[in-house]
Amino acid sequence: MEKRQVDNEMITLLRQLVMQDQIKMAGLVLRTYFVREWKVEQELANKYVRIYFTRYFPKQLDRYLKRQNRVS
Repeated sequence: MEKRQVDNEMITLLRQLVMQDQIKMAGLVLRTYFVREWKVEQELANKYVRIYFTRYFPKQLDRYLKRQNRVS
């Protein structure tokens, strides 16, 4: 299996969105990136997004998920 990396421009955009508390938008952008650039299915792209945010933005993801649980 080939090891792929997210482009630097995408990493910069994701950081900016997450720091502006726009984690949902960052997730949508990243999922679209995986589908279009890496040519993976939506379901696999969703898993990659979850893994990415768990690895690189764990505090922000946790805060976002807690807010989502309070709303629902």
